[in-house]
Amino acid sequence: MRKVTLSLLLMLALGMLAQDVDMSLARHHFFYAGQSKRMRMFIVKDGHVSWTFEDKQRRGEISDAVLMTDGHILMAHQYGIAEVTQDGQTVWQYGAPEGTEIHTIQPIGQTHVVFIQNGKPAKGVVMEIPSKRIVREFELPTSEKGSVHGQFRNARLTSRGTLLIANMALGCIHEYNSNGKEVDRWEGFLPWSVQELPKGNLLITGRKGHLQEITRLGETVWEMNTTDFGITQPQKTVRLKNGNHIINNWYNEWNKEPMDSANAPVQAVEIGKEGKVVWQLRAWKDPDLGPSTTIQLLDDAVNRDRLFFGEFNPQFPKLFVGPNEPIGTGCGIHPGRVAWIHSPGVAKWDGRTGLWVEDRWNDQDKADAMMAEAVIQLTGEPTPQKAWKALFKHFNKTHGRGNRGYKRGEKIAVKLNINNAITHHDTIELNSSPFVTLALVRSMVRDGGVRQQDITLCEPSRAITDSIYNKVHREFPEVVFIDNIGGDGRQKCEYYPEQIVYSVDNGKMARGLAKCIVDADYLINSALLKTHSGPGVTLTTKNWYGATDINLLWRQNSHNNISQDKRHGKPGYKTFVDWMAHKDMGQKALLLIIDGTYGSRDVNGAPAPKWQKEPFNGDWACSLIVSQDEVACDAVGMDILIGEWPEFGSLNYCDEYLREAASIPYAPSGTVYKQEGKPLEQPLGLFEHWNKDHKYTKIDLKYKKL
Repeated sequence: MRKVTLSLLLMLALGMLAQDVDMSLARHHFFYAGQSKRMRMFIVKDGHVSWTFEDKQRRGEISDAVLMTDGHILMAHQYGIAEVTQDGQTVWQYGAPEGTEIHTIQPIGQTHVVFIQNGKPAKGVVMEIPSKRIVREFELPTSEKGSVHGQFRNARLTSRGTLLIANMALGCIHEYNSNGKEVDRWEGFLPWSVQELPKGNLLITGRKGHLQEITRLGETVWEMNTTDFGITQPQKTVRLKNGNHIINNWYNEWNKEPMDSANAPVQAVEIGKEGKVVWQLRAWKDPDLGPSTTIQLLDDAVNRDRLFFGEFNPQFPKLFVGPNEPIGTGCGIHPGRVAWIHSPGVAKWDGRTGLWVEDRWNDQDKADAMMAEAVIQLTGEPTPQKAWKALFKHFNKTHGRGNRGYKRGEKIAVKLNINNAITHHDTIELNSSPFVTLALVRSMVRDGGVRQQDITLCEPSRAITDSIYNKVHREFPEVVFIDNIGGDGRQKCEYYPEQIVYSVDNGKMARGLAKCIVDADYLINSALLKTHSGPGVTLTTKNWYGATDINLLWRQNSHNNISQDKRHGKPGYKTFVDWMAHKDMGQKALLLIIDGTYGSRDVNGAPAPKWQKEPFNGDWACSLIVSQDEVACDAVGMDILIGEWPEFGSLNYCDEYLREAASIPYAPSGTVYKQEGKPLEQPLGLFEHWNKDHKYTKIDLKYKKL
C-alpha cells in the first residue's frame, strides 16, 4: 500500500474544497484593510473594488480601521491615527509619541476617539477631535519584557459604554470604564482581538488560530481551531446575522522568502454553523487586496453617534416625562415617600466563583439592618417595632378597617420575584435574595409581631428555590411556601379564575389570580432592581404579573401591553395600571420593596455587571428601596436603572405606565381605567423623574447609607 503524504492529502482536500466553496468577490459587500508594505484600504461591492485608498505618507502598517456610517474611516497605522474621507482627504491626524505605537482606535460620537497607546507605560487614551486634545489617560498593565510592538492590537467599545482590550503581552482580556478602572478581566487566552456580541458574550480571536466565544462568566460557549481551515494568523472575526463567521488571515510580507503566488494563502474564509467553509477570499491579483488585518461588512458600518465611553457621548433614553415634572398625588403615611437604604458590603459575590446566593457572598447582618432601617426611614418612627405598627395602622385606616394594627390570624402574602427559576434547584441567575427575604420575615415576626403561620412566601408563576426555602424554613418552620410546582415543602399554587377585568379588551390576557394573593389580608410586593427587554424595567408593578395564572413556561404566555410602546412614543393603554388599581394586587399592598442588593442590567442570567456610577462606584448596588406608594417606588427604581445604564435600548418610553397611573382620570392615552366597572377618579400615586443631581421636587426620597 502506497504511503500518502500529508501534503498530498492537503492538496486533495483543498481541491475538493474548491469545488464546493464560493470564491467570488460578489458574495459580500465589504471594507478591507491590510497590514502590509503598501498600507492600502478597499471597499468591495458587487464583486468589484469600488474604492481604494493608499497612504502615500507611508505612516506605518494599517493595524486597525473602522468604516463609519458617515463614510469616514478611522485608521490606526502603528505610528499614529487618522480620520480620512473616501475622497482621499485627511480630516485630522495624530502622531504617536516617540517610543510608542498605536494599533487600534474607536470613535466616540462626533467629538472624541479612544485608542490604546503601546508604550512603557502603555495607556488608554481619550482624545478630543479634531483639536487632538488629550482629555483622559489611564495606564494599562503589560509585560516589562519585550518591545512595545507586541503589547496591544485591538480594543472595542461595548454596548455598556466600557472598553474591551485584548492584551497580547499578558494573555488576557480587560474591560475598563471611562475612569480608567478595570471592571472585569478574563485570563488564559492569547488574544489578538475581542468584540462584544449582541447578547453580551465575548468573541475572542486568538493567535495560533484559536477562535472562541465565552460568556461574561468566562464559560466557553464554543471554540474552534482556525488552522483546520487554512487560517494560520487570524486577527479579527465577523459574526454574520445567519450565525456564520468570517475570519481574516494575515500574511507577513516582511518574511525573508517571497510569497509563492501559485499557492497564495487565503485572506479570509466564511465558516458556516455546521463547521464547513462556504466562502474563501483569495484576491492577490486583479484585484490584489494584499494581506488582511480588517474585514468589515458594509452593512456593519459603525454609527459613531451610538458609541459612547462612560460620560463621553452619553446615551439617554427617550422618556415621556422630563426631570422634576411631578404628576399625581402621593400615597402613604408621608405621601410620596420612598426610602433608599444603601449598605455596601451586603452583597460580595466576585462574579465568577460558585453561586451568588451562597452565604460567603452575602452579609445577613447587613441585610437585617437594611430592612429595619428601611421601615424606620419610610415611616419616620424611631424603631422598627413602631414602624411596623404605623404601617399596619395606616393601611387599615385607609382600607376601612379602623385605626388598628395587625391582628393575629390575618394573613400576609409576600410576592417574591423568582422569575428565573422553574425548578427548586438554585442557579446562578438573579432572583429574590434569600438574605433579604429572611431579613423581611425576621422583621415581620420580631418587630411586627406577625405570627409565622400567618406569613406566606409565594411565587405563583415560578418555583421557590432551595436557598430561599431552606434559609427561611430553618428559622421559621411555620411560614407557608407556595409556588407553581409544589413539592419539597412547598404547596402548589391554586387560582381563582376571572379575577381581573381589564379596562380595555386587548385580546388574550391572564385573568386568574393566585388564591394565596386573593385570600391574603395584606400583600408585600418584593421585586428586583433589573432592566427588561420588554417594558424596559422590571420593578414592583411588573412583579404582579407573576401573581396571575400564567404558564410556568413563559413562551406560552400572552404578554399584551407588558412591553412599553414601540411606536415612537405614541401613548397607549397599559395593563400595569389595572394591576396597580386592582383591589387584590396594588391596592392590597402594605409595603412595596425593590431588592437591589445585587441588581442587574439584564432580566435573565447572573447578576451583572457591577454598578459603576455614584454612589456605587464599582460595587454591587447593595440597595433596598421601599415605599407605600407604588408609582413613586417604581419611579425611584427606574431612575436608578436609567442613571446606571442609560444606553439600554428598551428603556425608551419605559415610564409610560407610571405617567398613565399618575394622570388618572386624565390618562394621556385617553384610556378610561376602571375597577369593578367604575372609572377611577384619583391618581394611583406620585410620579416624577429626578434631575441630574438626583433630586426630586415632590417625591420624598430618603437616602441613607449604612
